[in-house]
Formats: sequence, structure tokens, C-alpha cells
Amino acid sequence: MACLKSYQYNSDTGPLWCARLVADTSSGQCEQTTSMVDNISTGHSGQASPHIPDDNLVSFPHSYHLFLGFHHSIVDGFSAMKICGFTATLLNDVITGKPINDDQLGEFVSREETMELVLAKKALIEADPLLMKKLTDEANLRKDKELFFSRIYQIPEGIEVKSLTLERQLDTTTTRKFLNKCRAEKVTIHSAFTALADAALVELLAEKGVVQDTYNIFNCHSINLRRYWKGDVSKSLGCHVSVIFMNTHTPRNINEIFWDFARSVHQELQSKLKSGSALEEEAFDLLKSDSMDTFEAIADSPSGLVLPDYNTTNMGDVTALVTEGGDHIRVTRVMRSISNTVLACTHVLHTFRGRFLYLLDYSTRHLSTETAESFCNKIFDNLLNVIQDCI
Repeated sequence: MACLKSYQYNSDTGPLWCARLVADTSSGQCEQTTSMVDNISTGHSGQASPHIPDDNLVSFPHSYHLFLGFHHSIVDGFSAMKICGFTATLLNDVITGKPINDDQLGEFVSREETMELVLAKKALIEADPLLMKKLTDEANLRKDKELFFSRIYQIPEGIEVKSLTLERQLDTTTTRKFLNKCRAEKVTIHSAFTALADAALVELLAEKGVVQDTYNIFNCHSINLRRYWKGDVSKSLGCHVSVIFMNTHTPRNINEIFWDFARSVHQELQSKLKSGSALEEEAFDLLKSDSMDTFEAIADSPSGLVLPDYNTTNMGDVTALVTEGGDHIRVTRVMRSISNTVLACTHVLHTFRGRFLYLLDYSTRHLSTETAESFCNKIFDNLLNVIQDCI
């Protein structure tokens, strides 16, 4: 995976994807440093990752890891998971001997429908001076925000800037407890995890002597824009994501009021989702586009980019999208990772076959491996603490 994360796509001539098939020679366990502590599997992902335990794998004598890499301009998480599902289904059909027809499994869709919605938001902003001022003030606040990780980790001179990944996964029992606790507290897993990330960041800052009554944490959440489209979107492939910006005013005693705080995060996230905040942000960017840099320019000189303290991307339960396979193919694990050396870090989460799977993609431009591991450990230590009373 380390090679694929740094793979350079030729955006002029293509192809904008790559693949690698690796035989698993370790009899069901990959040869990497991985441990199971308190129902949490941990690992630093530079190689293939261990399978999800499966008592029924005895009838599957051949074990492989398939790595698929995509340029983000053509694929988002939804499309990537669908492609994984297509691959598993087609491979199972080929082995079974079923005839393969040439029906399209999906359709690459451009952004026309999204742009119609964005332009409608743009017209509303232009007609509402108060809304324009509100969005401008919020953008200026983000612009002046110092990245909290810069107060935790001082970047050494001459460091090689890389995109690295840490992994965690919960077993089925712990995943079920986490889900049940979130339901009981009337929050989504995403809201609870955002609160956990905030709590962990507050702990890291306090350990470095950054002690405040309240921490204004700037976080950014990827969302699937298909949610705002009309009609059936199940076959609509491509890259159709945008982001919701949030500033969470996180108290120093967050762990004492954790679920109350998680509910406040949940309410704000739901409000922004319902109002189309991501579309509004894109519309505002259009209005300010004359002063916006290209992503390529930002990647070369990221100092001018407004950086969130962390990003999140959550796809929920991807089991149906990926499929579990068939009589001849069994998908035991699916992970997704983002290569980005500009952003500080991204929490990548979903569930598959009853297990909560998590990656922290981080840039050595902003976090050391020690800081990233401490961040992960605090998140999952707190997770176990807040669900300990759950059956």
C-alpha cells in the first residue's frame, strides 16, 4: 500500500487507476506488526493488513490482497467501494463459469446536477447581504486559525514529507457495543467519533502545556453530494464529494460531559447536512474564485491553504457495497486510504461485516509517527471508556 499511496498518475494521458495483486504467504495472517489489545486490533499500515477472522475460510485455499489505486478526480469513496464489489462479483462469476454479459454496472457521471444546486445557492448568497457577510466572517475566522498540531509537533529541518497510515479495528462485540451506545445516546457513530477525536486532541494539547478552558477545534467532514440529487443514484459513479466545515468549541472537561458534547456535535452536523451547507460553501468559493489557488499550486506551497485540525470521511456500513463475495470468493476485509501530504490528518472510518474499521492518514509535514500513534491510542482508549457500561 505504501507504493500505491505514492503512485504518480499521469493526469494528461492516464490511466488514472492502478492495481496490484499480492499473494498472502502467511497462512491467513500478514507479516506485519499487528496486535490485539482490549478488543482493538492495531497496526502501522505500510504492508498488507491482516484478515478479519473468519471460521469459514477453510474452503478457500488461496488467499490474496488486491490493492486498487484511483485518482481522486474520477473516484470517491462510494465509487471505490462499488468497484470493489463489482470486482468480487465478476471474479466469482468467472470462477463459477457463469456467462458474463456486457451490461454497464455503473455510469461515470459528471457534476452537472451538483452544479445546478451550487448555482442556486450562489444566487441566494448574492441576494442576501447578511448571508454573504456570515460566510465571509466564517471564512476569515478559518483563515486566521492556527493548526493545533503545530503546537504539539515541531517539524524537523529537512524531513521527508510523506503520507502515512495507522490502522485500528474493533472486534464484532466491541463494535456492537459502540453502535448500541450511540443509538441509546441518540447520536450517530460519526458524531461520537468526532467528539472522541476532539477529546483526544484536547488531551494531546494539555500534555504539551496548551491548557485552555475551551479549544476551538476546526474540523472538516466529507459528505456524499448524491444525497441532494433526485432519482436513483445507485449507479452514479465519479467523484461527488464535498465538505462540511465545523468549529467545535470543545471544553477542557469534555470527558466529564462526553455524551452531552457528542449530542451538540450531532445536532450541528445534522443541521448542516439538512441545510446543504456543503453546497453553500462551494457556491461561496465560486464567488471568491478569482482569488483561489489551484490544488496543484497549494500542494507545492501549502502555507497559504486554510488547514483544518483534522478531516473525517465516514461511509457507514460498506458491506452491501463491497459484498462479502460468493461460493468461490470471500472478501474478508476492505480498507480505504487517502494519499495527501498537505492536510494534517484524515480519520477514515466505516464498518464491514460487523467490524468498525479505521485508518488515520497523516502527513509527516504536520504529525510525527509518535504523535499520530498517541492520537489514535487516546481516541480508542476513550472509546472503550465511554461504552464500558454498554451490554
